[in-house]
Amino acid sequence: MATINSLQSIPVPLPIFDGTDYDLWEKKMITLFNSQNLGDIVNEPQNTSILNEAQRKELKVKDASALYLIQQSLAQNVFRRITKASTAKDAWDMIRKEFLGDPQ
Repeated sequence: MATINSLQSIPVPLPIFDGTDYDLWEKKMITLFNSQNLGDIVNEPQNTSILNEAQRKELKVKDASALYLIQQSLAQNVFRRITKASTAKDAWDMIRKEFLGDPQ
């Protein structure tokens, strides 16, 4: 379960991805990320060299939150495929590449 917006405490079940219907799971996860102000974490590479220490800490917490949501929303057989990901973007890209293919 996750909560909608950190200011609210309404528990919401996470969409679980078991390897089928990736497109539907992705849409749900994007909505979840956006509702938690985490959409930029999985969609844009983060350049921490231009951030001050407080901003780096905030980014690290946001990244950990997004990675946790990704990990918790995967069935065990899919989660095993991203265990080496150290950031939310890495995990997101690994899943996306495997289930949608490489766009390049």
